[in-house]
Amino acid sequence: MTPARLPEADLQAYVDERLDAARRAAVESALAAHPQEAARIAAYRLLGERWRATYASVLDEPIPEVLLAAQKPRPRRPRRLLAGMLALAGGVVFAVVVGRSLAPAPIPEIVHRAAMAHTVYAAEVQHPVEARGEALDWLSERLKMRVQAPDLRSAGFTFLGGRLLPGDAAAAALLMYERQNGQRLTLYWAPEFRQARETGLVYAPGGHDTRVYYWLDEECGYALAAAELPREELFRLAQLAHEQLEK
Repeated sequence: MTPARLPEADLQAYVDERLDAARRAAVESALAAHPQEAARIAAYRLLGERWRATYASVLDEPIPEVLLAAQKPRPRRPRRLLAGMLALAGGVVFAVVVGRSLAPAPIPEIVHRAAMAHTVYAAEVQHPVEARGEALDWLSERLKMRVQAPDLRSAGFTFLGGRLLPGDAAAAALLMYERQNGQRLTLYWAPEFRQARETGLVYAPGGHDTRVYYWLDEECGYALAAAELPREELFRLAQLAHEQLEK
């Protein structure tokens, strides 16, 4: 039976890759049943990877002369002065590290593209999509994989159709949904962002007042974008789409 909530110690050990194969498989199975928890853990792992990439070079830097000098015995100086120098040096290092770690994390490329595609096409009145009824067969052929539109009618969104978009390494698709009040939602479908390990749902602001929930798996990258929906509602819609596409 999958627990309602995994022990935090197990989740942190999973993030740090300190679990044995059996326990890791159990945690991954449980996370697959809890998309919100999986999104939180995926964000932790992504942050850890960025920290390692940012500060890997620091390990090879020489120790600053001011710290080396501060460690040398100076019997004529009051100990309080030496302690103050060490505290000051430590404070400078801490401030630099913390300041860098609090810098905004770079937004993934799939989020940029999904947000831009939504901004451009969701506002289109005459031709928001290229094809309607036959869109999925046509897009599946062009993307060389099965493209399917999640059923979001239970949340009030009707599928309008799709269009083909360019990518850097492969073609991408944009599926569009609409509510009776005119609100639109788009699902960006990009095989070039696939990766071996599924990320679970991850939130990212896409700019242009657009919010995005995305996830990556071994087949494709997906990003659900909207500009007129609160984050909580977009998350519920992303959960609905994720459940259908990953079943």
